[in-house]
Amino acid sequence: MLNKKIILCGFMASGKTTVGRELAKEINTHYIDTDELLIETYEMDIPTIFTKYGEDYFRDLEHEIAIKVSEMPAGVISTGGGMLTFDRNGEVLKKGGTIICLVRDFDKIYEDLLSDTNRPLARDKSKEELKQMYDMRILKYQKYADYTVENNGSIEDCVKKIISIIDVN
Repeated sequence: MLNKKIILCGFMASGKTTVGRELAKEINTHYIDTDELLIETYEMDIPTIFTKYGEDYFRDLEHEIAIKVSEMPAGVISTGGGMLTFDRNGEVLKKGGTIICLVRDFDKIYEDLLSDTNRPLARDKSKEELKQMYDMRILKYQKYADYTVENNGSIEDCVKKIISIIDVN
């Protein structure tokens, strides 16, 4: 049984939720998605929070969630794409567990984002603007990540890579 937290970070559509769920199942621990926890806690979806209250308000709620998950027992946690771009969240989560940054080819990410209407920060951006955001955010994730894992193959391959890195005993 896992006796620590494994925290996944990465850009939008890098596979944090899918890989996180599968990893938790594989190592028999619980799974938390910070975006889902935020929606559940504040009873509002993310696009609505952005529209009604703005990004700054959302980021404050997100920080509250970072604190909440850092105090939770062991498990697998997927963070929202912007969570670790803020030092206050990175510092809180770094104390709380092992951070793994998932990286994926930008073109694959972009293809997935084209069909996803649930990402307010990606909605009205060109491919070039998203690539610029991707490049900037990767540097922020790397600042806090203990490990970086490529997620360009199957979900199973990515999960195996993570398991080979972490000590699950």
